[in-house]
Amino acid sequence: MKHCFQQYLRVAQQFEELNDWETASYFHKRCLDVSVEAKHAEGEAKAYKGLGICEEKVLNIFEAMNHLETALEKTVESGLAKIEREISRELVRVYQIIAIDFQERDEFDRSLEYFEKCLEASKRANDKEKEAECYQRIGLIHEKLGELDKAIACLQRFLEVCQRELKSGSRDKEGEAHKLLADVHAKNGNIQMAIHHLGELMNIAEAENKTQAQADAALKLGLLHYQEQLIQKSVSYF
Repeated sequence: MKHCFQQYLRVAQQFEELNDWETASYFHKRCLDVSVEAKHAEGEAKAYKGLGICEEKVLNIFEAMNHLETALEKTVESGLAKIEREISRELVRVYQIIAIDFQERDEFDRSLEYFEKCLEASKRANDKEKEAECYQRIGLIHEKLGELDKAIACLQRFLEVCQRELKSGSRDKEGEAHKLLADVHAKNGNIQMAIHHLGELMNIAEAENKTQAQADAALKLGLLHYQEQLIQKSVSYF
């Protein structure tokens, strides 16, 4: 069985290299057939993964999602941690495509549903950059819907992941999180927290020598202090 599976898989991969997704899909189905017959869970997972990728390539995004979710179920049931991470990475991309499409059509409830799925897949894949991005996108949708407490909770998680996990050598994402949190706290009437996050943004901008970000943060800090009738403090930022 394993010999047949490997042969079918090799042929499928050759057709993938030729961008012949229909023929590649046929051979992934053959992989699935022999795996099911032999009760070979790893083979089933790999076959469903291959089918999912082929469907995505021909823009059948929901069919791709269904195959990849089935593949993930097989890996979880069988304790195949390495393949689980690989499939989760594929699902991150597929869920994000769906979520963004719903967002662009102003179907925010459906968009949130798929960004939440994307978030969970990111965690399974141990993809911290995508995890951070999901928290950011979910938070911004909640903000747009006027759900400011939910927005703040998600953006705070965005900030925490950036501070703890992202090791890119730049603090741009951390600064972006502080900026967004400042905006939402200000909308929510918590001016002191908005000032706190703008102060943190100012510190990062100074450390990273981002002059435009420093200027933007200073302007907002000046306006917020003026709003709080702290006139002398306000003037110091202009």
